[in-house]
Parts: sequence; structure tokens; C-alpha cells
Amino acid sequence: MGRHAVRTDELRAAVDRLPLATRRAMLEGIQSESIIVGADGNPRGGVCPIYATASPPSKRIGAPFARAWDRFAGARLARPASEPELRTLRTLLETSIGAEPESAPVVSLNAAIAAHKASQARTRARAERPVLEARSPAKRSPRSLPMRTTSPAPRRDTGERDRTAELSQRNGWAWLRPFRRYDDYERALLALDEMEARTRPEAESQRLVPSGAGRG
Repeated sequence: MGRHAVRTDELRAAVDRLPLATRRAMLEGIQSESIIVGADGNPRGGVCPIYATASPPSKRIGAPFARAWDRFAGARLARPASEPELRTLRTLLETSIGAEPESAPVVSLNAAIAAHKASQARTRARAERPVLEARSPAKRSPRSLPMRTTSPAPRRDTGERDRTAELSQRNGWAWLRPFRRYDDYERALLALDEMEARTRPEAESQRLVPSGAGRG
């Protein structure tokens, strides 16, 4: 690729980076104004294409195009632009403008920021959802829960035999059953005391010996 082709590509890229309104204004300006290369303006007449618009852009936007325009023309000093140079610039502007959609959407900066934040929030929500589901399992209704059926564990043979028939007549052979409330336990103790009080006279009478027994 020759030097001229390289510089033409650089100019094309510089044109494409300009705002659409600036490109349209420049296309009209180069047809009505005297265009020069090598300087922003000439006291004898003529301006750089970027300043041929009704409202020139800022230097930050216009300076890259002005440098590419001067390199394309190979100008070191200010001079009027030649007809081939103007024809190339006009073609680049028309091609760049034609590549734009018919009705470019106007996007507000605040709306773009809000849309970006909303997208980030949705991304975080999708990333956190599996963690929340793992920490809090879904509640199921009792009807949907499977019924747990447990069979009683088999009693282990300890070698002991049932001595209920043998010891049922022996006083105090059995332990008290467990109680869930303390007042029930107290009533059971009182019942045991009354039972012991009733059986004590009978036991003492059996141990008493008649006064005349064993005397001659």
C-alpha cells in the first residue's frame, strides 16, 4: 500500500470519527467556502474544512481531523486545496454520511447510565439466586411431604426372663412409672405412704408374742 493510500485511509478514519452533524455541515461548507491545507485559516482567505461549518466543533474533536487533512495533502505551508483533494474529501464525507442509519436513535446519557445499572442489578440477582435457594429450601405443604414409616427396632436379648408372676406378690418389688408432671409424682408418693401406713399394723401384730407364752 502506497503512502497516498495510507494517508487516505487515515483521513477516512478521521472523517468517520466526527459527529454526524459536523460531517453534514462540513459537506455543505466545502462547497461554499474557500478551503485550504496546512493551516486553520489564511489571512488572504480560506479555512480548514473543519472550520468551514456554521458552528465549528471543539479543538479536541477538530484537531485530529485537521492533522489527518494536512498529512493527506502533504502540506507544510498554507495553500489552497486542489480540486482532487477536495473531490476525495467530498467522497469520503458522502460515503461516511450514507453509512449512517436513516434515523439514528437519540440516546440520553442518563438513560444509558440507568439502563447499565439495571443490567448490573439483574446480573447480581441471577448470581445470588442459587445461593439463596441453597440457604433457604423451598417450603412444602404437609400433604406434599412423604410420610415416614419407622418400624420398631427389635429388642436385644439380654438373657433376663420375665419374673412378673414370681415377684408380683412381693411388697415394693416394682419401680414407680415415670411422671411428666411433678404434682403427679407427689400424689404417687402420698399414695405409697398411705399404703405403707395401712400395712404396718398388720406386720407389727404378727411380730407380737402373747404375754403368757413361755411362762410356767
